[in-house]
Amino acid sequence: MRRASLPKMLFDSYSSELRQAFAKQFEEDGTGFLYRRYMKGPAIRVTEAEREEFISVYQRRIRHAFWAIIPATLLLIGALVWLFPSPDDPASDAAIWAGLAAILIPFLAAFFWAWNAPARELSGRTPSQEARSREEVRKIAFSQITWVRLGSALILAVLLLFNASTQQDILHGPGLFWLTCSVSVMIGVAIQAFRKWMFERD
Repeated sequence: MRRASLPKMLFDSYSSELRQAFAKQFEEDGTGFLYRRYMKGPAIRVTEAEREEFISVYQRRIRHAFWAIIPATLLLIGALVWLFPSPDDPASDAAIWAGLAAILIPFLAAFFWAWNAPARELSGRTPSQEARSREEVRKIAFSQITWVRLGSALILAVLLLFNASTQQDILHGPGLFWLTCSVSVMIGVAIQAFRKWMFERD
């Protein structure tokens, strides 16, 4: 039961973080909101209804993209087992990385397409404020990255890796996918933690 619920727990946490990050591009301004792409672009005024619609569509697209990874991964595993029945086949490693790229590249493309949807749809509106400076963006970004969030992301990455290691060999074959994902998150957390520490120290 616990193993079956871990992917859902990971998705719920990841989805919530993505939703919050996306929603932060919309700042309250009187009775409406100002949309700033990546929180730094020129401010474009939108209504509350438009903001909610943008967030709803974004969350739905990300959910579809995330869950599409599961059948794609299962298909990849099946194809690898069929094409390379022997784990010692030297061509299997190249096939694994090619398969992972074939899964992750469309996911990333769908993510950025969904993220930039407001910018595309609002491109015809005249901005009401100029873009923020680089220093303003850095100050806002690091103030929103808390140590609790960094710690939570690290714990989730460790749990994901542990859960995968109890079910398959994470050093060979399809298990490398989970190892790559977990290690990537850990490296990202370490980089953000160092940058935040340097910013706060300065």
